[in-house]
Formats: sequence, C-alpha cells, structure tokens
Amino acid sequence: MKLRWTLGVLTTLCWLSLKTTRAQNDSLSYGAYARLNKDTLASDVFHGRGYVKDGHKMASYHIATEFYKLGLKTLFPAPGFYQSFTMSANVFPEVPVLAFDEDFLVPGRDFHPAPDCPPIHGTFDLIWIDSLSLSNDKAWKKLVKQDLSKSFLVMDVGSIKSKELQNAANNLRKNVFGAAGFIEPKSKLTWSVSQAPGKTPVIEVADSLIQRRYKQVRLRIQSVQMSDFNTVNVVGYVPGKSVRDTFIVVTGHFDHLGRLGNRIMYPGANDNASGIGHMLALAKYFSQPENQPEYSIAFIAFGGEEAGLLGSLHYVRNPVIPLKRTRFLLNIDIMGSAEGITVVNATKHPEITGILEQINTQDQRIGRIRRRGPAANSDHYFFSEMGVPAFFIYTEGKVKAYHDIYDRAEHVPMEKADDLHWLFVDFIKTLESPEWNPYLKQR
Repeated sequence: MKLRWTLGVLTTLCWLSLKTTRAQNDSLSYGAYARLNKDTLASDVFHGRGYVKDGHKMASYHIATEFYKLGLKTLFPAPGFYQSFTMSANVFPEVPVLAFDEDFLVPGRDFHPAPDCPPIHGTFDLIWIDSLSLSNDKAWKKLVKQDLSKSFLVMDVGSIKSKELQNAANNLRKNVFGAAGFIEPKSKLTWSVSQAPGKTPVIEVADSLIQRRYKQVRLRIQSVQMSDFNTVNVVGYVPGKSVRDTFIVVTGHFDHLGRLGNRIMYPGANDNASGIGHMLALAKYFSQPENQPEYSIAFIAFGGEEAGLLGSLHYVRNPVIPLKRTRFLLNIDIMGSAEGITVVNATKHPEITGILEQINTQDQRIGRIRRRGPAANSDHYFFSEMGVPAFFIYTEGKVKAYHDIYDRAEHVPMEKADDLHWLFVDFIKTLESPEWNPYLKQR
C-alpha cells in the first residue's frame, strides 16, 4: 500500500506541476483559478476523491501543495498542513454486475448498490411488491409463507398513498421475512458513502429499466469495510495585520464518493471541487501582501464529509483554533451554478444575512440570495451547534447533477466564479469591522 501511494504521488506530482504553475500566473483571475482547481480535482487522476485508489489522499496533497505555494502558514507544531483522523467506509473495489434475465445494466448509469450494500453473488428470483400485492390478503399470505432466501423483492411502491400500505412496505424493507435482498426503483440515481455495510443487500435501479417480464436477477457485488484508516483535514492560515489570535474561517470539503471498482467514477465537480476552488481563490487573494486581512483567516478543507461530516466533527472535538477565537465561519459547498445562492443559518443570523444582501445589492454580483434556516447538511453544522456564528452557502441554478456520474467538470461552468469571489471577499472584509455586529464583538 505504501509503495502504491508513493508511486501515485510521484505520478500526480508530475501532472500537477504544470497545472499549479499556471494557476500562479498573475494574469489568471481569481474566478479562473477557482475553475482551474475545480477541473483539476474533478479529473480522473483524483479518482473521485474517494477511498478506492486513494483519491482522497491525492486531493489532500493537491490542496496542501497550493497552500504551500501561496505561502499560507501552518497551525501545527511541526511543518505541514494536515490534521489526521481515522474513519471507516464501505467501499466497492470491483465493478458491480447486475443482469435482469439476460439484460446487463450499466453500473453508475443504470444502477448502483446502496452505499451500505454488503457483498452478494448469485442468481435470484424476482418478486414484485406493489400496492396490489400489499393490499391483497391472499397475495400477502402467500408472500409471507414462502421461503424468500433465494429471492430479491422489487419494491415497486412509489405510488402507494395509503399509510397502512406504506407501513407494510416499510416492514418488508426491515426484512422481517428473510429475503435475499431488495431492488429499489429510483427516478434519479443518487449515491452516497456509508461507514459500514448493512445486513441486507439493496440495489437501486433506474425505474425506467425495470420491466415486469423479468424473472431473475444475477448479481456480483463486492464490498469491503475499510476500518480505522487515515484521512486528513487540510488547514492553513494567513495571519492578521491587527488581530492575530482571532480568526475568520473559510471551509469546504474536498472528499467525494470515489469509484465503483476501477471504471465507474463519481467526479464531484460541483460537490465539492467547485467549493474548494473558491476556497483556494480566497486563500490566494488574502495571501497577497497588499490584501493581508485585519483578522487572521484560516482555510480548512475537510475530509470525510460525505460519510457523515466526519472531518468537521473531528475538528470541532479537537480544534486547532479555539472555538471562542473563531469570529465567523463561512462554509462553501456546491458552487457550480450562477442564478443565485442559498444561505443556511440565514434566519439564525438575520443581521449578518442583511449585510451580505446589502453588499450584493450594491455590487450586483448575483441574481438572488435565498434565506434558509439551520440544517445539518454540511460542515458548518457542528461549529454552529457549538455556538460559532456560521453560514453554509451553496449556489442554485441549472447544474442539477448531484452525487452521480454526471457531476463532471465540463458540466459545471462556474460562470459566476469571479462575481462570487468578490462577493465573498467583500463579505469577509465586512466581517472584520468592529462596528458591524454586536454579537461578534463579544467573542
């Protein structure tokens, strides 16, 4: 494993040297620099920034390299930008195989194993579960009496409206009758990461491809739980001119879903190569001597977000910067669209939101700002729970790919990258003012 990782780093170093050198060109705008990093992190070289082929390690190395080139300082006793932690993930090292009768489906495009799917290999009968089979007493009694250990249940229950039948379907999903597994039809395939395998195999299939004429399903799915392996948060900072021991913190997660085997990749251009691109652009701006901030600004790229906000949870439990010295946290995730932004925690901090809206109105950066309440949907969450004022900002618009194989760099134009960059710069500069918010003055 160590040799493979070393060879991977050497290959990546050669490839990145040209890319990152271009990024330092003075003629490259901050928005273009953000897009360049989005393209780089979403490329095949980084394997979807997941846990097959060490994509998460390569991504963290790229970010640390950019921090070093920009001259960011480290907050750790020894030189380096890494805060290590351990986590677990259920990974799929081989390309999964599924065939209905003799019709093979394409993994990623047509189906995928649920993130917590355990290994499964064999041929199984198909039993269709719909509103008719759930409501018909005779069909139900026949179902529960038969041996289901060699059968997959196709849970075709999307149209069920009755609460009673929904409860019956949910009981089936708990596998109280010992089925070999479940087929879940989906209108859109959206994948994720699980920390551990479940007890029962679940396969999600595009609903348009499941036909009643099918009698059997053939499966070969290999999953492995990787336990207690190391990943990192990447942390660097720019010291403040006036206040060095209090920080504004800019964050985003660098990990994504990785691969199904060695052929199927989830690139994660929008989620969240785009956000890391913006974070690096802000680091590039504030690291320039003429742009040195009044307060220190830390930049944190979190690992393990897709598996349950694990990197930010580890950080909050082991803060490099005391949480009481964190003046404000700006978490940026999903930056690929252009029509507007949504601000999570806006209703919790209406005065701060008002300032952001005022800056946007004055400079006409983006079309709209939508206020949203608190939500546990990104790395701001644990900071907010600990009393740190925090926003999670994401864009809205035409980029709809999410947690799928289509979230590729070429599908994420980031047309408003420059406007968003300057909106964030002006907002952060306003956060530095001692006049603007009585609550933050007390921190």
